[in-house]
Amino acid sequence: MGQAKIKRRDAFAQSLVEEWESRDCIDFAFALARMTNWLLHVDWWAPSITGKPPEGKEDGFIPLRVYVADNKDLIFDPRGVMPIPDFAERIVMKQVRARAQSNGGVLTRFYGEEKFASLPVRFQPDENRIAEATVQIKKHQTYLSRIPERSGAQIPAHHAARFSFGRCAVFAEALREHAKLQPTALLAVRMLPGWEHTEMSERRYFHSVALHRDGMAQDSWGIAPLRDIALRFGVSEFITDADEHRSVVSRLKANSPEAYAESYSDAMTLLKTHAERHL
Repeated sequence: MGQAKIKRRDAFAQSLVEEWESRDCIDFAFALARMTNWLLHVDWWAPSITGKPPEGKEDGFIPLRVYVADNKDLIFDPRGVMPIPDFAERIVMKQVRARAQSNGGVLTRFYGEEKFASLPVRFQPDENRIAEATVQIKKHQTYLSRIPERSGAQIPAHHAARFSFGRCAVFAEALREHAKLQPTALLAVRMLPGWEHTEMSERRYFHSVALHRDGMAQDSWGIAPLRDIALRFGVSEFITDADEHRSVVSRLKANSPEAYAESYSDAMTLLKTHAERHL
């Protein structure tokens, strides 16, 4: 079968896509996130005098698209499963041209379902529309087959992401107490093509994990081979360094002891609630 025919078989009806897009794809995204346990995102246009996206609350942000993504670089959208650069070029920039009316930039944030009620999105999720989207998605098994399955402990995706981007060292420390595992830092030696400009520390630290006796590793997304975890960050070659992990933890505690204690408590609660057994 030709590639064009495969793509047509994957595709949702144009009328459905346009209906979902008329509500910024929020109903499709909620349906798919519930089916796959992957992460809900919103891309925003964030107005800024400097042209750089601001930090903080979403007040004044303009929503561009609601979608689902995995913990690496794949986007799951009504118009297809695609890597981030393709999604940005095909989908997001079109929305920017249509809606951005000031200096600023695109800002991506992830959320749990409950957060949407307080966000300045144009539409709130509608349970009837979500149910209808679920029916349509289930009819497209080829589309679903292109979405990687979440494995492991199934900590809710928005919580797993919180401890993947910036708090991984805290989660590794919680795993030390909860499962008696040995935390270690991962330091990049070589990057995948296209990832060479990823920001890292001077020591090229990019993540902390906890090691199992059989060589597998665990972070907030669950248990996986070390190489698979490193590839999520675009790292093709790396070394482990327990001393660097301890240094990272020491800096976190020194810079904000209250925030560290709160994150550690949150991590322990998640581990106790969503325990994963690895034999």
